[in-house]
Amino acid sequence: MKKISQMKPKMAALIIFLVLMACVPIFITNTYILKVLNNVMLYAVIALSVNLILGFCGLLDFGRSAFVGIGTYSFALLMTHVTNIPWFVGFIAAALFTALLGWLVGCFLRRTSFDYLTLLTIGIVEIVRLFLVNCTSITNGAMGITGVPEPSFFGFELNSHGKFFYFSLILLVVCYLLINRLINSYKGRALMAIRDDEIAAAFSAINIPKYKAFCFGIASFFTGLGGAAMVSYTGYASPYNFTIDEGLILCQMAILGGLGSLPGSILGAVILVVVPELSRTAYEYRLLIMGIMMVVLMLFCPNGLLGKNGLKDILVKKAKQILKHEGKPEEERRAAK
Repeated sequence: MKKISQMKPKMAALIIFLVLMACVPIFITNTYILKVLNNVMLYAVIALSVNLILGFCGLLDFGRSAFVGIGTYSFALLMTHVTNIPWFVGFIAAALFTALLGWLVGCFLRRTSFDYLTLLTIGIVEIVRLFLVNCTSITNGAMGITGVPEPSFFGFELNSHGKFFYFSLILLVVCYLLINRLINSYKGRALMAIRDDEIAAAFSAINIPKYKAFCFGIASFFTGLGGAAMVSYTGYASPYNFTIDEGLILCQMAILGGLGSLPGSILGAVILVVVPELSRTAYEYRLLIMGIMMVVLMLFCPNGLLGKNGLKDILVKKAKQILKHEGKPEEERRAAK
């Protein structure tokens, strides 16, 4: 009964959120705003996968942009070179291929220490980028791939920003629920045990290399979904969208929102997609702006906005202190001063 009572507010909040979001394309018809909202939700899917690796397993992976590129290009190549392939089949196939490569990379890096893992993931980004640029016979080189078809389900084409909004929303909710289910399972608890203390996890009979490889694989699946959805939305894949700068921004989304917080990943995506759009006149300084935001956050709220002991918890604690202080008699308040 206690568990059910705890789930009801969360379920009610989810239903209210979905109803409000479903009304957005009805009341907002501005193409630019819908495009930004679509980008927010697609980046949020990728940020969730980053948080799975960084926030729940404790692996500092700057190579997520490489796997976004793998998902993007594998889907684009499938849809432009394989005839009569259903859109949804290509979408899932691209994510599974990305997951396979992620698992193989995880197997290769599973015994690597924290510092070297960071450097190696940066190297993976460069390897993938150089492959996409130079392997012209497959990827069309620097020109990228164009003509990626629009998504369609059983003949229903998502050929407008408003229609694609619903697909992005469904994708985000499904990925959120799947990852939430994962982290509340035995495998999720094993990943968090590795994050907290590898030695203690090893003494608890947790196969650390196995779970690290698993985490890379499952996170890459969701990253591949995000990449495939992005290229389906834009219709164009460019190798210059998957650089180390992009990988840093993806990590910033997870850190800004709060490591170990799934809602924080979504909030981080909202901030780091919307802020550059609001400052388009200074777009070349976007990395500087984001860097300043991260420095300020680390100084005043090192656990992120919605992370454990983050800004949310700090504000709640402060509010409780104020209410408790206001509830005291006047004599006690004077004595406390």
